[in-house]
Amino acid sequence: MKELLNLTGYEYKKIFQKKSTWIALAVVLLWVLFSGVSGMIGDYYIDEEKADSHYHMIKQEIEALEHLEVKELNQEFFQKGQEDLAEFSKNQEELRYNWENTENKAEYWKKYYKAYAPYCNLDTLLIMMGNHNIDIEGVDGTNFYEYRSRMMENIFQGEKLSEEEIAFHEKENEKINTPYAYGNMLGFDNYFQMQTPNFIFLAFAVAIILAPMFAGERTSHMDALVLSSRYGKNKLIWAKLLTGISFAVFAALGFSIICLLEMQTVYGLSGWNLPIQVTAAGFYLNLPVNLLEFLGITAGCCLSATCMTAMIVMFCSAKMKTAFGVIIVCFVFIFAPIFLVNMVGEFRFLYMLVCSLPTAMYYPRSVAAHQLLSVGNHYFYFFQWVPVVYLFLTAGLAVWSYRSFKNHQIQ
Repeated sequence: MKELLNLTGYEYKKIFQKKSTWIALAVVLLWVLFSGVSGMIGDYYIDEEKADSHYHMIKQEIEALEHLEVKELNQEFFQKGQEDLAEFSKNQEELRYNWENTENKAEYWKKYYKAYAPYCNLDTLLIMMGNHNIDIEGVDGTNFYEYRSRMMENIFQGEKLSEEEIAFHEKENEKINTPYAYGNMLGFDNYFQMQTPNFIFLAFAVAIILAPMFAGERTSHMDALVLSSRYGKNKLIWAKLLTGISFAVFAALGFSIICLLEMQTVYGLSGWNLPIQVTAAGFYLNLPVNLLEFLGITAGCCLSATCMTAMIVMFCSAKMKTAFGVIIVCFVFIFAPIFLVNMVGEFRFLYMLVCSLPTAMYYPRSVAAHQLLSVGNHYFYFFQWVPVVYLFLTAGLAVWSYRSFKNHQIQ
């Protein structure tokens, strides 16, 4: 074990001696940091006139959500919204008339948005509801959950779920406490929205960094020397595999923590105990968990998907002669599912296959997709069965990679 750890440390030293490693990690870090604050950059305009800055508007919304008088999505909350906006017309034509005929337009907008800020997220949820053939004009606190149930029925029919799957999701929905608790969900909602691009970029960075793990030895014609060394045909190969997997773990955990710290600083994470249904990321799901629990689920899936990606990179590296070829193959493997998922939506088996690929596991909605794996009378979400499959695949590919590099023909 001591020799294995020493060899692993040596492989880490080789990784971090390469400029490509630092460049790849730096690009991902800059992306994560920028995407976390990008929503606050710029100004909001009406009729080509600046009304407010995005930064000030977001801060107003955070302040409003942190100090709500009514902290549940019930009739009282909807009524409070009508009262707060009574000074301003909800009719867009009248709002525009007031805007055009006021002298201090920016001041008028700021007063309007201060009243509107607590209900901005609710409007987003209503728009999402309207996107699935629901007339939202008459939605209020007395029928909001009834209309949402109708929306979910429309979604289930559109996805052609079986009667058993629909019954399962309806039972899941019954476990969610109503009315929904409401508060500052912005930190978690933005994290879930950023999670997908952040981890896709990280996965490609991992591919660039780990591609030379085995293929680099062949390119530099060091494979013969490596395999003829004392540990070359056993512990050194396992050390390379351990290095790749552990690097993926540390990278996924590290960037997740950085992103969460950024979300805490910018938006706050005080709404950890809110149901996921109050966010754009979870509104279409019937999963009965809160935001913190869903964060744990998605983070675990991202971690396992990144490790699976790392293992596939090393498998290709053990099979191929150049690191560049490995990078090309992994580029297709990482980015192709983004387009394939929309192409195979009508074919259930292909859809579930694509959604079980590592890239799909970076999407919060994919990890809890409505299509379920059935085993007997039991049903499982993607986040319940895919990581288990990854575990066995990783073990199998590790053994295969070990044998491939150990027994490859030296030229």
